[in-house]
Amino acid sequence: MSMMRRTILAGACMAALLGCREGDGPTRPVDGGRAWVVSDPPGARIFVDNVDTRQLTPDTVRGLSGRHDISVRLDTLGTTYGFTARIFVTDADSTITISGPLVMRCDEVICFTAQHRYWSANRVRFATNPVGNLFLRSGTGGGGLLWPSITNNSYVSGGMIAFAGLLGGRDTVSLGIYDSGYLAGRPAPAIAQAADRVELGQRTWVVPPSSVIQRITIRGIEVSEQLLATGEVDDVVVLRLVFRNITHDPLYAALDPTVPAGGVAFEQAWVGFMLDPDIGTASDDALSYERDLDLVYAYDVRWDENTFGGGYARAPGLIGLRMLNAPPEATVILNGWTSQGAGSQDWVAGQLNERNGWNMLSGLRPFSPDHPDRRIGHMPLGPGDVRISVSAGPLHIAPRDSVGVTVAILLADPVTGTINSGTQMEPGEPTDRTRSLYAAAGNLFRKAVEAGAVR
Repeated sequence: MSMMRRTILAGACMAALLGCREGDGPTRPVDGGRAWVVSDPPGARIFVDNVDTRQLTPDTVRGLSGRHDISVRLDTLGTTYGFTARIFVTDADSTITISGPLVMRCDEVICFTAQHRYWSANRVRFATNPVGNLFLRSGTGGGGLLWPSITNNSYVSGGMIAFAGLLGGRDTVSLGIYDSGYLAGRPAPAIAQAADRVELGQRTWVVPPSSVIQRITIRGIEVSEQLLATGEVDDVVVLRLVFRNITHDPLYAALDPTVPAGGVAFEQAWVGFMLDPDIGTASDDALSYERDLDLVYAYDVRWDENTFGGGYARAPGLIGLRMLNAPPEATVILNGWTSQGAGSQDWVAGQLNERNGWNMLSGLRPFSPDHPDRRIGHMPLGPGDVRISVSAGPLHIAPRDSVGVTVAILLADPVTGTINSGTQMEPGEPTDRTRSLYAAAGNLFRKAVEAGAVR
């Protein structure tokens, strides 16, 4: 008698867990059906209808009949990576192959509140989570990066990998700064921590949520994140990012069956990092640029944060985002924007305004008013809830291609004697070195130079 075989790419019904459901199938009672369960990486526990089989992938589950939910779970560092597939066993001689990548997905604030972990090195305390959206504790109220580390002075609400490009030469796609639902963390983060050094490496995939997977949107990018903070250079966190096009990979196709065989190329692509700086109260921040250092930075416009401790209430620090290294053929673009009330300038992947992400990261069509310098972007007219970004491009990223950038997140005190707490300091013209802000930001510029020594 010949054996009947079927293969299920389990990732198309991820649980990690997404709770994907299908309509009821045939449930004719038969005995002896089998499921060959494979995962990437292997070694994950196999569950049948939420009951632990005590088997690890790859292995065969026997004695199946009718409808079952096969779940695969790998627990590491307090996080569960996995997938779930629903199968229908209708033949006693059948073997169903279930194969897929293990991922961790989460788009709810409560999940990030539970999953985040804090790390401290030099004078910075920062949050990470297994999905890959860095410096994000809960997405509201800040707390993603605290400085100095002995205080609860909050400077960041979240950080996101920046990617935008053209599909088919015409469709603009990009990630928004809070598109956490597009991130699928891969096991397992590698963490090394010494007395005053933290080094974390993890991978995440950019995969559209099921609600928008049929749309033309950002997809099919693997990002390797290496985050480093060391006591050798205080007040600096360095982030090395490698973006790889995996739209050709069958493992990725298990999550995203809409991708054509062979994958897709991204043209005129821009890669980098975005930061949501909230220096205490979010609505009174301002931003500026230092072109010669590839640096965009934010500060409290009145130098006054009553909730700050450690002597910083009347002299809150500045926070900057610098591009340290980019592909040699790329141009570095510095940009920033505001997100406040009805005038919000954020964009969201999978929505009509997704194209704004490519406009901003490329620097070609930022929001008005736009600085005349090609490499400097939007100039907000007043203080607000600001975001900042650094990006490099344009790049052609075909399936299997990789590009890398290195960015630094840095903090510094305002220069003594240059500010008057409670008095608003306008950003001014970013190329004017006689302006008040340029003098106040001198320590930040020094930190931007020192960041290049972090190894």
